[in-house]
Amino acid sequence: MDYRFEISKPDSNDFRCEIAINGEQTFQQLHDKIVETLNFDSSQMASFFALDKLGNRGKEIALMEMSSDDGEESNTLVMDVTTIREVVNASCIELEYVYDFFANKYLKVEYAGEYIGDSADVLPLCVYCEGVLPRQTEYDADDDWSFDKDEDDYDDSFMEEFGGSSRRRRGGMDEDDYGYGEEDDDYRDDDYRDDEDGYDDRYESLDDYIDKL
Repeated sequence: MDYRFEISKPDSNDFRCEIAINGEQTFQQLHDKIVETLNFDSSQMASFFALDKLGNRGKEIALMEMSSDDGEESNTLVMDVTTIREVVNASCIELEYVYDFFANKYLKVEYAGEYIGDSADVLPLCVYCEGVLPRQTEYDADDDWSFDKDEDDYDDSFMEEFGGSSRRRRGGMDEDDYGYGEEDDDYRDDDYRDDEDGYDDRYESLDDYIDKL
């Protein structure tokens, strides 16, 4: 039997897609067709979840096997060995396709009846796809991302508290890099900077300098 699945966003009516697939084909093939149709990145994780009649998630059909550390039987099936007819039946006609686990973004996948197509059709097949395609992640490779922060965005409050500025420390040396401001001009006499020995040459020794203090 060939199945028709209608795929839509859970919170919007601006997107509809229908995919036909044979019941003996796997969830891996359905996943691959969704990725191809929606132009998703195939390297990202994804899972189908079977929903009960109350809309609660039951069995997970994942891309890879999930081991259980406590030895209990796993509630997870694997896409490439699980056929459509094994999951979709009278008690489960709706699934959720989670394509972004961090943001819990998913699509509704609903059984829409038997597919009657042409004998030349190769399944799985996208019967139609219309509307605004869902974005796999919030990041778009075409977006203009800038990693250069404007100089005015830096917080100088910490440096200013101690008499300096982070802006001056990032740039070249200038007279303010010595910790002096305009109000400190009186302390920039040559008497304090000309002598390489570190104290005024008007005193014969360090002891003499200390005595004068």
